[in-house]
Amino acid sequence: MSKIYDKYLELKKRDDSKLYLFHCGNFYIFLDQDADTINNYVVLKRTRFTKDVMKCGFPTGSKEEYLKVFHNQNLQIEVIENPMLPEDMNDREKMVVDLLKKLNVENLTPLDAINKLKELQEMCYEN
Repeated sequence: MSKIYDKYLELKKRDDSKLYLFHCGNFYIFLDQDADTINNYVVLKRTRFTKDVMKCGFPTGSKEEYLKVFHNQNLQIEVIENPMLPEDMNDREKMVVDLLKKLNVENLTPLDAINKLKELQEMCYEN
């Protein structure tokens, strides 16, 4: 199975009453039972996540509108922004990951890239 699905199963064991919404690339997705449940309130296109697991979702730009709809339906939604990251990351590690996610490598010059690497290195070794 995938790491995101493993995370989903782990979260459902902790609290089965919530629906977990995962940030996955350019989309937010619900998996498995949560995909079935959410479609009782909002119809989202269901597709296969794996051979045995269905998913449904929407583009990241629609997040706030959908969260309002879910809130109006009194649904308990927990948004998982970084499902692939370990929960025990410290603040510095999270800062490095955030910086990397925001980095637009398409527009970097070689000098810009070297400077960003130095910045990341400094962040890693700060006391």
